[in-house]
Amino acid sequence: MVSKDKIKMAIFVPWIKSKGGVERAILKVLEDKKYKSDVFTFFYDKKNTFDDFGKYNVKVLGNAEPKGFIGRGTSLFKSLLLTKIPNLEDYDIFMISTAGIAEFITFRNRHKRTVAMCHTPLRVAHTMYEYYRRQNMKNKITLPFIVSFYRLMEKSAWKKIDYALVFSNEVKERLVNYGLINEERIFNLGPHVNYSKIKKGGKTEKIIFYPSRFIKYKRQDLAIKAFNLSDMPKNGFKLILGGFAEDKKYFESLKKLESKNVIIKENLSEKELTDFYRKCYATLFLAINEDTGLTPLESLAYGKPVISVNEGGPREFIKNGENGLLVNADEKSIADTLNRTLDKKLYAKLIKGANNSTRYDEKRFMKNLENAVSSILEKTYK
Repeated sequence: MVSKDKIKMAIFVPWIKSKGGVERAILKVLEDKKYKSDVFTFFYDKKNTFDDFGKYNVKVLGNAEPKGFIGRGTSLFKSLLLTKIPNLEDYDIFMISTAGIAEFITFRNRHKRTVAMCHTPLRVAHTMYEYYRRQNMKNKITLPFIVSFYRLMEKSAWKKIDYALVFSNEVKERLVNYGLINEERIFNLGPHVNYSKIKKGGKTEKIIFYPSRFIKYKRQDLAIKAFNLSDMPKNGFKLILGGFAEDKKYFESLKKLESKNVIIKENLSEKELTDFYRKCYATLFLAINEDTGLTPLESLAYGKPVISVNEGGPREFIKNGENGLLVNADEKSIADTLNRTLDKKLYAKLIKGANNSTRYDEKRFMKNLENAVSSILEKTYK
């Protein structure tokens, strides 16, 4: 039976290692007083993630430290297939935070109300398969076999999942199109932004800001090339890229491209992030087929227009020519679009649109979550 006082929730997330969208989503669930939640993980990096995790019960199950793409996948795969979460039957809901692979925990951990908080089905097996396959000859030869096997395992794991929570229609469509779960068992919570922490105002400076983890598919290298090709440097603008260096090798290659107009900053503090949002002229977002895109939403919350690639989740809330500009993922298109923002009339329109954008506040998100949980509990007790 469901707990009388609070709904007991076991939340599994493979690793808590940075200050990203996955960690933010988990924290929002933990903050809700209606739930008594325990977090189970294979790797907890207290230094590089949010301090707020220290307030909650985080239980580390063995170790699957995320080192490198292949090593990370192999270590995680073994841990998922071998690990048994203790006393899982004592919880009302078993929630799995997954961006692919994590759902394999269901092979040894069954629960009558298993819910996937799905950030996206595994990119390398679906939306970014061709991107990774083209990276080198080894991938070209081995990836088709690995991905074929993975997709069989993935479908088997999803058969053990009762419901899915997503943050965008983009991810909902992926789950349905890949045949992983029926549409009627998916709850779209929408994204969320903590507007209470956002303080607009201050002098706008000649800064184009790109906040995001440093990893190849975020395409910071493309941002640098496009910026240098544009008229922005000669007009006194600087490009500032900041975030967690998830791919150290990629980060070091970017550092070599620094100049007086291109500044790269690792591990921005919350204050630095806030300051750059408040004083930047506009933000850039060039990630490949992003699932939802919290960075563009945060930018709009600060009243700053977004120049984003016309791909994935950001298309759901960036209105081209109104609160931002959607571009093709090539240097010239991005450079030309940056130049367009120098037009004062257009820029004023974009600023107005950004300030009047739909608010995806946390209260709305939490209400959607509570409605989804209530519906799941009702359905499973009929």
